[in-house]
Amino acid sequence: MEKAKQAFGRLQSAVNALTAVILVAIMVIILVQTFTRYVIFYSIPWSEEASRYLFVAMILLGINIGISQNLMVRIDIIDNFLPSGVKKAFEIGRQVLALAISAVFFYSTFGMLRIGGYQMSPAMRIPMNVMYGILCLGFGLAMISVVFKLQETIKIKTTEEKGGNN
Repeated sequence: MEKAKQAFGRLQSAVNALTAVILVAIMVIILVQTFTRYVIFYSIPWSEEASRYLFVAMILLGINIGISQNLMVRIDIIDNFLPSGVKKAFEIGRQVLALAISAVFFYSTFGMLRIGGYQMSPAMRIPMNVMYGILCLGFGLAMISVVFKLQETIKIKTTEEKGGNN
């Protein structure tokens, strides 16, 4: 399991670099669009669609990094008043729920992938199954990330129960 976690960590590093490139691409596209619209008085027809699709790709590819690094938004006021055993049980429950939701979204992308080959994006004319593939990849990576986080939480819980300090 440790080798798989290391391999996933390397994959997350590559995804992190890719999201940075996507962010730069979004900024360049919007800057060029703004310049051409207000200085040259010509609007690039595909720029808004490209920036929107890149934004969606950046978010979906970055979800797993947020999960792995505990960067997801949460309200923890209730957690602060719970004993550590109950707190861990709540955390495990949240992660199981997150895994179930990610699995449902991941599974639902397969239907979209089947029909996406028949659809083209309006302005850029790319097959929509490219975008649906990014959805599938994003939720698949999120599922893997939640599984590793769940395994880590259970391991910490077991170690605390045994009285260890790992």
